[in-house]
Amino acid sequence: MEEPYLEGIGYSCVAPGKRFRSMDNLSGGEKTVAALALLFACHTRKPSPFFILDEIDAALDNTNIGKVAAYVSERSQTDIQIIVISLKDELYSKADALVGIYPEPSFCCSSGVLTLDLTQYRESGSNSTASTPYMIDTPSTGFNTM
Repeated sequence: MEEPYLEGIGYSCVAPGKRFRSMDNLSGGEKTVAALALLFACHTRKPSPFFILDEIDAALDNTNIGKVAAYVSERSQTDIQIIVISLKDELYSKADALVGIYPEPSFCCSSGVLTLDLTQYRESGSNSTASTPYMIDTPSTGFNTM
């Protein structure tokens, strides 16, 4: 073999209650959990200041989403900043803040940004939606939406 580094890595894992299997034989949710385990193990060895995780919850069931959300929340309190892009409320309901991007109708190629700080609701212990959360609307006129 002339280029041994072009082959990638072989990664196998043991899912709870199952036997040792290669990644090709795992379900989508098991692959996601295994990949996140590898990612965070690498981070433990050589830390990175932040992660951007895009729809890591797509193949996960609600139980595993809760476990991943708890782990991400725990780690974000100690040594890492994590931005998670998600469409599932099981994950983003446990966030410290939400950011929404939307097309700005009055400008051709720009977007607006809405941010919502959820920490004030978690600290007070209030789950009431009666009060309006603090939102900031920040149009970004130079952001291309393509």
